[in-house]
Formats: sequence, structure tokens, C-alpha cells
Amino acid sequence: MSDGSQESLAAEYRRQLLTLNRERIEFAYEKARANGLDDPIILVLDLQDDRAARLAQLTGLPWEQIERWREECDRCDVVPTQILAAPRWAVLCVVGPTTPSSPKGIAKPSPAGTFRVVAIASNGNSFADFPAPPKSSLAPE
Repeated sequence: MSDGSQESLAAEYRRQLLTLNRERIEFAYEKARANGLDDPIILVLDLQDDRAARLAQLTGLPWEQIERWREECDRCDVVPTQILAAPRWAVLCVVGPTTPSSPKGIAKPSPAGTFRVVAIASNGNSFADFPAPPKSSLAPE
């Protein structure tokens, strides 16, 4: 398989990760806004990916727990995924340097009425702008 087709499959996998976790992503966004984060970026971390797993560890998830989740999810044939919100500056510092286009994608403001989501999986990053969920009881006025 060529590098181009392999990267294409990896990018499609990351897009699927975003689609399958949409509700959890929206909930993380709403919760971050309710906790006072003005412009959160939601990270979707595939814990099978070593770079994503190390990032999860930096946020406080113990490595032993990551390994347990990897084993348990492998047995059940599901993806061990952690979803978290972070300020744009923090994501730029931690995720930005890992690929050449990441800093531009993270630093660019999200279009009005949307929020940025970054999937880290399959040795890469994928960005998407999701529509902001309707106002909920969690969101600050």
C-alpha cells in the first residue's frame, strides 16, 4: 500500500472517530463552556495511538489505566477513546508542533456558530469545525 493511500485511510479513520463520538464531543464542549472556557477545542484521543495516549497521560490519566483500557477494548473490538476540552493556546502548544499544518489549523478561529475538534489517531491529526450545540442548561448566559 502506498504512503498516500495509507494516509488517506488514516484520515478517514480519524473522520469516523469524530462522527462516532459526536454526542460525547458536544457534551464535552457544553461542559467546558459551562465551566467558563470561552473557546474550547475538543480533543478526541484514540488511546491506541501512542502520541494520543501520551497526551492523555499528560492530562492526568495514569499509564496503567491506559494500558488496561487498551487491552479491554481490544478484547471487545472497540476503540479506547478519551475526549477532553482544552483552551486553544494549550492545544497549540501540545498538538501544534507535531505536524506542519497543525499550528495553522488550531490558531485559525472557528467560523461563527462552530467549535473546533481535533482527532489524534493513526499517527496524525484531523481537524473539524462542529456546529455549536443549541443553548442548554449547562451553557452560561
